[in-house]
Formats: sequence, structure tokens, C-alpha cells
Amino acid sequence: MRKVAEGVYRVPARSANAYLVEAPRGLVLVDSGLPGSEKGILKAIAKLGKKPSDLKLVLLTHRHLDHIGSAGVLKKRTGAKLASHPFEKPYAAGTLVIQAPSAWSLYGKMVRKLTTLEYWTLKLFRIIKFQTAHVDLAADEESVLEEVGLDGSVVWTPGHTKGSVTLFLNQSSVAIVGDLLRSRRGRLTEPLLMESIPQTEASIKRVVDLGPEIICPGHGKPLPASRIKVKTRAVKPVIIAKKKEEDIDLESLAKDLAS
Repeated sequence: MRKVAEGVYRVPARSANAYLVEAPRGLVLVDSGLPGSEKGILKAIAKLGKKPSDLKLVLLTHRHLDHIGSAGVLKKRTGAKLASHPFEKPYAAGTLVIQAPSAWSLYGKMVRKLTTLEYWTLKLFRIIKFQTAHVDLAADEESVLEEVGLDGSVVWTPGHTKGSVTLFLNQSSVAIVGDLLRSRRGRLTEPLLMESIPQTEASIKRVVDLGPEIICPGHGKPLPASRIKVKTRAVKPVIIAKKKEEDIDLESLAKDLAS
């Protein structure tokens, strides 16, 4: 666990970062890593001199398993409330199947195929045991932070997924952005996978306009906002087949992997 700013701590969870934030009436956890990350997160809470019951809110920046994987277990063990954007709620509950966003580079396409294959292999052999969870609070409402008395705001920042959100902390001037940005080689750059390039660019601008001093990404080290280096990409028109954007089934996934 490393201190990012006053009252903000980075907790390396499995596959992604989680962040603990001290609030006047308890702790807030932003993202929870893959399933199995709960042990490290609970240890981090203990290092702060707190009890599991001091965790009052788990905020999910978006639906992907490396961010929501341990949320259900932590909710049961701590009694914390779970919050996400309404678009992401059915994925946490397990009523919709998580699908990786589109890749916009050759490297991104390779990563997408590998991570999809890895996920289903781990799930097939029951190495990953994801516990679904009911989302209690809508992260697009201003009241989501009121119960813990946290001076900040939850900002809708779609692009990586349509329900992605960012937690902005007023006092420390920190933005915890999930996968809106990633830290790589001392820079903060756009994610490899995006559902929408224009939305990603607009969301990054929205975060920059808040005036954060430090950006905390889901992957990589927190860096000053001055390290943001994002490419401007031309978006080509895409003809989308007539099928549900969000739902996939195992049969279609198997065909995709076989190809």
C-alpha cells in the first residue's frame, strides 16, 4: 500500500489498482481487483488502523472483472454499500455477461484476444470464482458520497465503457479514473480498449477541466495530470450488425475464439 495524497492510498490488487480513501465517516474503496483481492485490501484497511466494518462504500469505476471481482466478497465481509453507474449494475449482479470493448490498435487487438481467452480459461477451470453482488447506490447521484461525508464528486466519464465513472476529491485534488487513462512509461495515455473514442476524449477533457493535481489510473502508477499525453484519433464510420450490444453467450464466444 502506498500513500498517493493525504487520505488517499493505492492498494495493488490482483491485475488492477484499488484505492482506499479516508472520509469523515468511514473508508471508501474505489474498485476491488480480480476475485481473491479481498485479502490484500482487508490487510491494507488494518494497516490504516481500521476494522473491516469501517469500510462504508465500495465505488466501482466500471464493469470489468479486474475492477469488480472482489466487490461481492468485500460487501459481505464488511457490510459496505456498493455503488456503480446504473449502466454497470447488471454486470455486477451477473445478469449481463461482460464483454471486452473494441481495440483501436494492433497491440490492443492482441491484448483483447489474450485477455478474453485467459478469462474464460480461468473461469472454465474454476480458478476465478466471481461472486455477484447487488449494487445499492447509483454513482451518478450526488448523494452517493453524503453518507461518508466525503468532499468530492462522482463524474460520469464514458468511453472505455458507457458506464465508467471517475471519483474526484476536492481537498486533495485527486482524480481516480479507473481505465479512462492508463499509466505507461511515465505518461498517462488513453486505454487500449474503448467502446467509443469520441466519448473517451471528451471524458478525459472533462477530468482535466476539474483541475486535478494527481491522476490515479486503474493500471500503472498515479502521476501528475501534466503527464497526460493522448493521441487525437480519427474515427472511421463503422457498420454495426443488428445484435444486442451488451449481451453475448458462451456459444458465440466459443465461435469467436475458434476463429
